[in-house]
Amino acid sequence: MAIEEVKAKPIEEKKENNAYKIRPKYGAWMEDDILILEVFLPGVKKDQIQLKTTNEYFTLRADRENFQYSLDLELNMEIVPEKTKARYEEGLLHCELFRYNPLEAAFIVPINGIKREVNISQDDDSYWILPDVFKKVDYKDNKIELEIAIPGVKEENINLKVLPEWFNLVPKHAKYEYRANSGFGTEIIPEKTTAQYSNGLLKISAVIHNRLDDALKVKIGE
Repeated sequence: MAIEEVKAKPIEEKKENNAYKIRPKYGAWMEDDILILEVFLPGVKKDQIQLKTTNEYFTLRADRENFQYSLDLELNMEIVPEKTKARYEEGLLHCELFRYNPLEAAFIVPINGIKREVNISQDDDSYWILPDVFKKVDYKDNKIELEIAIPGVKEENINLKVLPEWFNLVPKHAKYEYRANSGFGTEIIPEKTTAQYSNGLLKISAVIHNRLDDALKVKIGE
């Protein structure tokens, strides 16, 4: 597991009165998109444990008699602090940290005017194919046109999500999956993205985000 102890404390904390600190033993592994941490805290009462998480850090303090267990970890991945779960039993702290998935906040593009989220699962006997993608950028009209060849796929089996800078496409065929995860090359407005599908060809139209549209007009005083 690619995590490491942090030399500098990532979270500001109050000064402790403990005589000395000990780094506890711990184990870490991934289960799907969840990072599991188990920390050994023998002799510690539940109400003596202080646990904090940020997007990339895990910090633990646990008092026991005249010393303190202290653990600072840099996770080397982005997590969702609000989803962190923890339970403590008989000296063992079990924590679940959920990896941040940007696609959860992505815009689901309607296909032929119908918006749906398709549950795509990878079968053991299926394989992936990288589809042919043609891109045309028109900076004059602030548009990007994509044409993606996915022959053999039914409209209801197309899953297309977009974020400001990239798109994720997973069309499911009976025996294989097309997979396209690519950038637009510039920033777009996800909510203005449309898609049309016919005869195995998916056409995506995206609007380039003009940063000046959000700029504040400044009045010049006399």
